[in-house]
Amino acid sequence: MIRYDFDQLSEDAFEALVIDLCNDLLGIGVQSFTKGPDGGKDGFFTGTSQAYPSTTAPWCGDFIIQAKHTTDLGASCSDNVFFSNQTSVINKEIKRLIERRTKNGQSFDCYLVFTNRKLSGAAHTDIKNHLQNELGVQNVDVHGIEYLTRLVETKPELVKKYGLLKNLLPDQFYEKDIRDVIVLFSQNTTWMEAAPLQDANPMDFTDKERKNALNQVSDYYFSEINSHSLKYFNLIDSFLKDPRNSAYLLKYENTASDIRGFIQKNIANHSFMDLLEAIADNIAGADPTSDIHRVRKLCRVFVHYMYYNCDIGRKE
Repeated sequence: MIRYDFDQLSEDAFEALVIDLCNDLLGIGVQSFTKGPDGGKDGFFTGTSQAYPSTTAPWCGDFIIQAKHTTDLGASCSDNVFFSNQTSVINKEIKRLIERRTKNGQSFDCYLVFTNRKLSGAAHTDIKNHLQNELGVQNVDVHGIEYLTRLVETKPELVKKYGLLKNLLPDQFYEKDIRDVIVLFSQNTTWMEAAPLQDANPMDFTDKERKNALNQVSDYYFSEINSHSLKYFNLIDSFLKDPRNSAYLLKYENTASDIRGFIQKNIANHSFMDLLEAIADNIAGADPTSDIHRVRKLCRVFVHYMYYNCDIGRKE
């Protein structure tokens, strides 16, 4: 099972993710409350759910939705701080809901708690029974990280929106060919003396604004390419077109093909810019004594060249 980075989200982002998931489970009428006195944010829905707990036996009425986030990777719903103590997360929410119902007459028919804590079967039963008994409502449930994981696995757009795989490095590709190209380039050119371009770049033959939009490359990221990598592109172009380097041109082209497959495989869960950075990191490697690591600046330059030269990335 993939471990999504729920723990890396802010509390607000986790709450927004829960609301997005509930829009699919309950309906698009799910609303989020503003911050309350206790610092929590709830979701609210009125009507018949479209898919919760199932499409054949949906709950209906007024729903209260709670999102309870933790940054602790090992946290469990069985922890005293979450359930057992009088001042636990669950008991505090029970008290708050009862007070709201007593003071403001705000009743509800269904209550759902979502958390990125681990939830065992035994803890699920205990918490659910406790909520039913204390709140006097039968349609209650608590869902942990296992349930959240199953939900987001079917929603790659949410995985990407909230960066839930940002810290999971995608499978690597074959880096040796492009490393050979970069090392030879560094040894046989005066690349360190390259000056910023004064005139229009002769490689600028595509509509970069449209290409950036298609690949969701930000203005900031593209400005970094122009500021730090662009001045080397003509040197790389000349190096690859030199007949003496034909074997290395083939290595470059093979790598570009590998990278196109790598991007296609991972683009559903990562932004294009994040993938470019992962590719540059993979090429540079982690061995500080290697030839490629000593010229690791060029790893990012070559990746940027591939993008600028339309060897990778969408262009139409």
